[in-house]
Amino acid sequence: MLFFCFTGISEAQDVELYQQFNGQYDYLAFGNTLNTGENTGATPPTPCVILTSSSAQFELQPGQELIAAYLYWAGSGTGDLQVNFNGTQVTSERTFSDNLGPDLVYFAAFADVTSIIAASGNGTYTLSELDLTDVIADYCGNTTNFAGWAVTVIYEDATLPLNQVSIFDGLESVSSANNSLSIELNNLNVLDNVGARIGFTAWEGDQSLAVMEQLFINGNLISNPPLNPSDNAFNGTNSFTNQNNIYNMDIDTYSIENNINPGDTSALISLTSGQDFVMINNVITVLNSELPDATITIDNTVGGTLCGNRNITVEYTVYNINSTDELPANTPIAFYVNNTIIGQTQTTAIIPIGGQETGSINLTVPENLGPDFALRTAVDDNGNGTSTINEINEDNNEFSLDFHLLEFPNLNALEDLERCDAVGIELFNLNDALDQVDPSLIITFHLTQDDAINNINPILDPINFENTENPQTIYVRADNTECNITDSFTVEVIVCPIPDATIELADNLTACRGREFNFDYTVFNTLGTATLPPETPIAFYTEGMLIGQTITQNPIAIGGSEIGNITIEFNETTPDNFFIIAIVDDLGTGIGVVEELDETNNEFMSSVSFASIPAITNLPNLMECNIGYGSAIFDLTVQDNLISNNNEDIINYFTSPENAIANQFQIEIPAAYQSSGGIQTIYVRLDTEICFTLAQFMVITENCPPNIPQGISPNNDNLNDKFEITGLLNIFENFELKIYSREGNIIYEGKHEDGLWDAIPNTGIFYEENLVPVGTYFYVLFLNDEQYPDALTGWVYINY
Repeated sequence: MLFFCFTGISEAQDVELYQQFNGQYDYLAFGNTLNTGENTGATPPTPCVILTSSSAQFELQPGQELIAAYLYWAGSGTGDLQVNFNGTQVTSERTFSDNLGPDLVYFAAFADVTSIIAASGNGTYTLSELDLTDVIADYCGNTTNFAGWAVTVIYEDATLPLNQVSIFDGLESVSSANNSLSIELNNLNVLDNVGARIGFTAWEGDQSLAVMEQLFINGNLISNPPLNPSDNAFNGTNSFTNQNNIYNMDIDTYSIENNINPGDTSALISLTSGQDFVMINNVITVLNSELPDATITIDNTVGGTLCGNRNITVEYTVYNINSTDELPANTPIAFYVNNTIIGQTQTTAIIPIGGQETGSINLTVPENLGPDFALRTAVDDNGNGTSTINEINEDNNEFSLDFHLLEFPNLNALEDLERCDAVGIELFNLNDALDQVDPSLIITFHLTQDDAINNINPILDPINFENTENPQTIYVRADNTECNITDSFTVEVIVCPIPDATIELADNLTACRGREFNFDYTVFNTLGTATLPPETPIAFYTEGMLIGQTITQNPIAIGGSEIGNITIEFNETTPDNFFIIAIVDDLGTGIGVVEELDETNNEFMSSVSFASIPAITNLPNLMECNIGYGSAIFDLTVQDNLISNNNEDIINYFTSPENAIANQFQIEIPAAYQSSGGIQTIYVRLDTEICFTLAQFMVITENCPPNIPQGISPNNDNLNDKFEITGLLNIFENFELKIYSREGNIIYEGKHEDGLWDAIPNTGIFYEENLVPVGTYFYVLFLNDEQYPDALTGWVYINY
């Protein structure tokens, strides 16, 4: 049996090529309806019933050999996909569907029944258990109730010419709503149109409906009268048995000798209907064809099994099996790696129908192609994918298999390693030599080439390798589990003019919480072989957080150092005990800017603790006499000895707690501080070498008793010209002063706004605005102050 097959469950409804047979083949069809009469035009009308089984005769003539048999069944509804065929249960292998709207759906099903017919031979065949009785009533109203079955049989006959029998199937329809249908049949090969035929299996055609029901091939109207007139192509007939009573289905065949031409590769079927609903399920063409059909297989390959060997001998066979003509000699053959051609050859002799020819070719896979590829060969291919011979099937000329070559690992990019002589013992990370080597390789390092070749005595710690010679050769073995290769590189310790920065802090540092932390550090270039440049960055961290940055100020000579100082402020969440890590040559990101002999010694860690000092003892309040308007002069430094006896400590006084904490705007002259109110709080900040503490006390301004003189001399010599009572003006602002003569007569009354008495009376019998005579006078001073409720009295002597 020779055929070309497209397999799988069909979801598409278009009528497409399913199978093709090339040789001395032809076909016939048989089947029957399950309808009891015509859906339309029957007298009396056909009852709305459907059978569940029917039978038909099948017979091959002597000399005809069964090749294939395909059962199609169809009907109204969504489908009964399991039936019984001559006593054997058959399940649909492919299904098709169509509709006349959401409520009127139809199905068709397919199964290969070749084995059943081969076993039973000629005779009566019955299809049963196709049960649509539950749904058929829904379709009687528009007369599309139907069910039926048909078998397409392909057979071989030695008396036949060489034919190409093609089976196309799907499910497409025409109706009054969709009154034209075109189906293009491709993959045909017409050598001669003598005996050319086309056949159909169609469903739901009504004999009484013949409105514009026409069938065209390549634009030509065809018919098969009297069974199939030109205006009623689908009318319940079977061309093979001349039956006209297989209601609502058709098994018809037509001659198309005059409708197709030699050389054609396709045919266009056109169907029209002005009323009848017709579904095409399969189309069969029988065309005279004499063409070869070249195929090829790779039978064996030799080579490619040694590491680095890219030479392959390919043994192949060219076939001409599914053909109707000889395959000519010198048919080209191309060989590809993926899509790159690597070799060409050709057949040596004519290959007869059903024949074959073996051959071999030596191929070399180019170095630029990888070790894993598809090795493809194509017969009837001139090297660029172009066919040179007309074949029955142009799509089966290729054969492919996956291929794997054994390749040596690539070690072409090993790098020699150098280390600067810094600390006497230099360690190499041998993996640094493999920057451009495939990381999937199994790599070992060895001290001798023999050890590398034999994979013995590997270097156990290649990350920390100390050379024993200078320079020293290191041998590498690379293994990809199939092949291995050895290579080498050198390690060498050299003298480099490179600085080497280190840093140190004092250990066990003490900080004061709430106070900026100021500490010293030292940057060294002890082991350097070149000057450490200025502005080398320094970063300070705690708990992984950057807390400060600075730079070196000057070049640091070989063996030299530089002391620096930095102030850092800690937040309130910093624990009482923590570590500061100082890193020289660090931009604050873990990245340096200076190439050093040793990049691993830039860090120093010191512990830090927050400290405190004893609180200042309770300080006494200070009290001074009012010098006017509630102000007084205080010597705040009288508290110093109570605050601290250490001359290294710093004592400052402030007028607000905020300024004291921030250590700003301190009182500039604490020994002569003039207060600004009757009672004022003064804040003290004591700074020791470690920390600081705060305290406070009050400065109180009091109204002291005034100092009253006992004599004045108003002679304009600017000495004792007025009765100047010290501690009175701007202090006792409500005072009243009265002056009396010796006789007891009042001569002066004054208040704060009048100022000091100038020995001139302003009231009484002596009021002349002249100086009073020399003599003793008496005063009464009312301070009008709750602290001094009694009047002050006394005498004052006036003399010129």
